[in-house]
Amino acid sequence: MFIELEEIISSGITAGKKRPIAVNTEKISSLTPVDHKGHGTQISLRRGTIQVTESYEEILRKLN
Repeated sequence: MFIELEEIISSGITAGKKRPIAVNTEKISSLTPVDHKGHGTQISLRRGTIQVTESYEEILRKLN
C-alpha cells in the first residue's frame, strides 16, 4: 500500500522546496515528530530518511 505525502527536500539547490511523493508503507521502519508544534515528521525508510510536512498523527491515521 502507498500513501501520498508532501516531502521537504533537504539537499541540493532545491533544498527547502516541497514536492508530492508516494511512500510504500511496507518500507517504513519508524516515524519521528520533527517539532513540538505537531508540524512535520521524519520518516525512516529501509534505505534513507525523508522529512514530510504532515504531522505525526496525520501519518498514523493514514497508516491505519
